[in-house]
Amino acid sequence: MGKYKQVDLAYSFLVDKEKQGESFTIVQLSEATGWKVDTCRTYPSKRWHQYIEKDGEQYSSSGICFLSKDEFRTVHSQKLQQTADHSTKGILIHKAKEFALLAVSIYNNPYTEFKTYGFIVNIVIAYTALMHAIFEKRGFDYFHKNQNDELLFIDGEEKAWELSECIDEYWKGIESPEKANIKFLIGLRNKIEHRSLPAIDLAVCGECQSALSNFETMLVEEFGDEHALTASLAIAMQLTRISEQSQIDALKQLQKENYKIVREYMETYKKDLHDDIVQSQKYRIRAFLVPKLGNHAKSADMAVEFINVNKLSDAEVANYERAVAFIKGVENPFKLRPTNVVGLVAKKVPCFNMALHTKCWKYYEARPRDNQRAFKGQYSGFVEGFEGYLYSNQWANFLIEELSNPQKLEIVKQQDI
Repeated sequence: MGKYKQVDLAYSFLVDKEKQGESFTIVQLSEATGWKVDTCRTYPSKRWHQYIEKDGEQYSSSGICFLSKDEFRTVHSQKLQQTADHSTKGILIHKAKEFALLAVSIYNNPYTEFKTYGFIVNIVIAYTALMHAIFEKRGFDYFHKNQNDELLFIDGEEKAWELSECIDEYWKGIESPEKANIKFLIGLRNKIEHRSLPAIDLAVCGECQSALSNFETMLVEEFGDEHALTASLAIAMQLTRISEQSQIDALKQLQKENYKIVREYMETYKKDLHDDIVQSQKYRIRAFLVPKLGNHAKSADMAVEFINVNKLSDAEVANYERAVAFIKGVENPFKLRPTNVVGLVAKKVPCFNMALHTKCWKYYEARPRDNQRAFKGQYSGFVEGFEGYLYSNQWANFLIEELSNPQKLEIVKQQDI
């Protein structure tokens, strides 16, 4: 172990406590590492401050289990960075940037198995600090108060808003893709917090990339270009070289029973969003990574080129889609809940409602009347996790075309349900 002997002992001790969900005392840390008690008192509040929480004489760690031993050595050995702006706002900005970079380092670490959870835990902290910094800049009160309008305190500190409360205020009355992206990740974190689910990494990598991109955009727009993270980030190259078999294995793993609750959340959350939000790059990044060939073998061009889909013609998009179709999985066409179908059809057929929809699926036999779990029809299919039937966009379009005919509409209305 050499010079890192005691640091490595501290790492093992903290990881074990975190995995067991146990708190510890300074004396226990001293006994486990061989450091003096006075020495141990300084590390939790200084070098490890972003990972350690104090409650009286008890301490607990959060996030260290997502660091490798080498990463923890770096955290322990680095000099404490000084923040030029020592105001509350400046400290919060610094904290936000640090945790955003930590989220990326976890996600890009090829030896990290639980990428998504590690990323979400840290990006949520980053966003929370960023929101608090924004509110500080605007002079907005973001602290909890009791019925007498007195501040609430936890461990001697004012109780600030959690991220969900912050984004509801920041995007008050607005259903933006950025807001939907953050809420999705918060909900996903809560679902996987006590589950070991590495197979979801491929399924939500687009949402994670959008969260990071949105974070930097907000950071720069609110506080200036000097806070941009771009110089500290690089493309996560290991994500672009996942074998086809690995993708198939991950998709199979995602269908297993222990993934049911998380899978249901992922499927139903998206179905409740407006199509404009789901299709937005700010909700979920969809990117083509295209090999870029130079005229000569030693050309100094980048090995890959990012293609902005919004700047492509319909023909060019079609060409890229055909290329991607060779490697991507088959997407489930059944995404619409009955309420979603009603909303779409009612825009063209104003009298359309839920009762009429029930008559329609029975009249046109779009689905069985009982639950047949293996059923996949032209317009509807039974979806595991949702535990019921969902409908395709083709079904909504079919109903609009059919019910635009007044005579056909009247015939369907006369059906018994």
